Amino acid sequence: MFAFSKGASSVSIYDKVSQKYQEGSNKLRAAIEMDELTKRNGTTNEKLQTAELYKQARTLLKEANEFNIMDIPETKRSEIREKREKMMKFDKSAQDRLIAICNEVDPTMRRTATEPSRPLSAARVTPRATRSTVPGEKKASIAKENNQNHHVCSRGDRCGAHHPPAKKSVPLKPVNQAPSRVKENMKQVDVHKASLSSQVNTVNRASLLKGVDKVIGERLLDEILDNTGVRMDDVAGCQSAKAALEEAVILPALNPNLFSGLRQPVKGILLFGPPGNGKTLLAKAVAGESKQMFFNISASSLTSKWVGDSEKTIRGLFQIARNGQPSIIFIDEIDSILCERSEKDAEVSRRMKTEFLIQFDGATSSPDDRILVIGATNRPHELDDAVLRRFPKRIMLNLPDTEARKELITKTLKKHNMMDGLNSSDIRYIASNTSGFSNSDLVALCKEAAMVPVREIDRSKLSMTDGNKLRRIRASDFDSALRTIRPSTSEKIMSKLSDFSRNFGC
Repeated sequence: MFAFSKGASSVSIYDKVSQKYQEGSNKLRAAIEMDELTKRNGTTNEKLQTAELYKQARTLLKEANEFNIMDIPETKRSEIREKREKMMKFDKSAQDRLIAICNEVDPTMRRTATEPSRPLSAARVTPRATRSTVPGEKKASIAKENNQNHHVCSRGDRCGAHHPPAKKSVPLKPVNQAPSRVKENMKQVDVHKASLSSQVNTVNRASLLKGVDKVIGERLLDEILDNTGVRMDDVAGCQSAKAALEEAVILPALNPNLFSGLRQPVKGILLFGPPGNGKTLLAKAVAGESKQMFFNISASSLTSKWVGDSEKTIRGLFQIARNGQPSIIFIDEIDSILCERSEKDAEVSRRMKTEFLIQFDGATSSPDDRILVIGATNRPHELDDAVLRRFPKRIMLNLPDTEARKELITKTLKKHNMMDGLNSSDIRYIASNTSGFSNSDLVALCKEAAMVPVREIDRSKLSMTDGNKLRRIRASDFDSALRTIRPSTSEKIMSKLSDFSRNFGC
């Protein structure tokens, strides 16, 4: 059991909590990955391995949660509180899935699934003394049961299910598997499965932090983006960007030997376009569909008030990405970090840009490294020429056309079950009247239209109104919403982006 000594300093307690939290998160990530592989066609033994991973993850998360918030430095308490909330959510999801797996393997294992970190006790039941049982035989039978540490009673059920627990408890073993074989199999994860190997690599923090300063490395590992739940199909339009990301991320993972030499995927993709057209959402979709380590980097992740720390952070970022490759580095609003160099630049900013360019594609990089850098920006014309050279694929995410607007409006309304009052002709009418709207503008338009039926309700009756009894949204509601919601992209911005796309885009 993980416990903090009273003499430990607050900083060391914070480090221990962070370490246990990261270990539990990694273990849970490995469990989810293996669960996806074995959910449909997995054998009983594989499902038991998955259940053991979930139990280990819950144990680590519980140990990480055993601390006093007053022992944490004041500057770190808000961070620890956020981690505690995440740990509770992770533990609940792991518990639910663990119960489901145990019910699939053996319905009688449900009790063990609810408390994986505290093994249930198997009570010893002493047989009653009968006329044929002499005192010596009775003592011998008790000693024999003490050595075995378990008992199967006459009912044919595990005794822990209907007898009170004894003081000494032992873990309850699955009945459909030999104990020694289960214990051996639980410790081994099938690393021969290709889709699971990358996840197993991410669990080993020591290998990821090889050659990286520990303090900087731990901070960068917190920038790894977990499964977002977003898929490519959730992004309306953007077909050219989807195809480029599929060639660079998904297809090479299916057959790495095929994508080598001249077919080696690009190492840099720049997504540019007007605001609110799915650049960041596409990155979330890549993180959700790829089984690769995904770093979500912003300016605050790389900058520091200490001289030299920014360069060390950038060097550590690429070193961790190399240690855990294949990996993806996503930099949102990349123009804030890698804008064009000039004489007015501060020395720190110039050194940071130079270090990034060297690590991205310099003497220290290798052509065999499987690291993809994805940059997103609304102002591509402000990027340095050397930065543009390192992004050979520069894709513009333009404003959605009529078909893309129809698709986005339909998906948004269906997601919230508000399509009943509209037909296909209504959707075409709305799409034809929203020329120049970005994706985010269309979502705001749908929200505004959904508020029109609410505004028609008298305020005195609003608190008693059932949401399911509101009238359906009509096309006229979108006409009212169009008087309030206007396009957010100006012609001046589109002109600059179009010029950049003609000169430098793909």
